[in-house]
Amino acid sequence: MSFAELLASPGVVEHCELRSRIGFMALHGGLEATTFEIASVAAQRCGASLYAVVQPVDLTWHIPSSRYSLDVSERLAAFCAHVDIAISVHGYGGVRSSDHRWLTIVVGGSGRSEAALVAVALRESLADYHVIDDLDAIPREYRGVHPDNPVNRVRCAGVQIELPPRVRGRSPIWDDHDFASAPFVPHTVALLDALVAAARRLNDDGRVTAST
Repeated sequence: MSFAELLASPGVVEHCELRSRIGFMALHGGLEATTFEIASVAAQRCGASLYAVVQPVDLTWHIPSSRYSLDVSERLAAFCAHVDIAISVHGYGGVRSSDHRWLTIVVGGSGRSEAALVAVALRESLADYHVIDDLDAIPREYRGVHPDNPVNRVRCAGVQIELPPRVRGRSPIWDDHDFASAPFVPHTVALLDALVAAARRLNDDGRVTAST
């Protein structure tokens, strides 16, 4: 399978909204549950740009991020040309060797100082979670540092966040939650607050150029 085949598949929707020079991404929307919704709402709340690919429920293609070629998608190329700092939202099953598997968030990507700032915001909002931003402590498959990963193809830096099911509202502990009246569980609400705060701090730090 290829990125081009994914985009051409029935029901797959590609989103691109160019706003500020901070951008959120969800490359595996639909497949990695709630990641598109988290990235989209975070982008809306702080006026950030957004790029996402969302699969329908009957499609489960996991194409590695490094195979999302800018040559294949004009929208992805436009997003990467517009954005200075990107935050890519992913879902994973937690670090299997960790005693805190369901409470572990890893913060990778090539922008290490930006990742550290994002990690601080996550710790402030999600005190019960273990946030790892030391690359040496992150399993290799979750580091998000491949140069062809679109999050690392923006002007300055990329930050890739891997979120376990619980913080995305996908856990048995949320069986009694009324999703009809409140689409996000309390942990996801706190996560969104952290992502918005991090994006605003990155912008206020003068790390991004003025939007045009």
